[in-house]
Amino acid sequence: MGVSFLSLAPILWLMENETVKESHRRQGHGETLLKAAIEKCRSRPIQRISLHVDPLRSPAMGLYKKLGFQVDSLIKSYYSSDRDAYRMYLDFDEN
Repeated sequence: MGVSFLSLAPILWLMENETVKESHRRQGHGETLLKAAIEKCRSRPIQRISLHVDPLRSPAMGLYKKLGFQVDSLIKSYYSSDRDAYRMYLDFDEN
């Protein structure tokens, strides 16, 4: 399991490479990892987390939507000439 972040600006973090080994999927590990990453971002002056996901990865799409991520746009040929990606984001309140 793992997740990495790339800070593009003090207020935006791009989440990359959230992975859970296939034999451990559908057991809540990804959700736990993602929730911890979100809380880490909430504790900092970050306003948005952004990520990319393959539209065909329904479980991942469902998890991101469950945790509040929204689809921003479709990026054609993101992974390869025949594989697109959704850019998704989660905005935090400025309170």
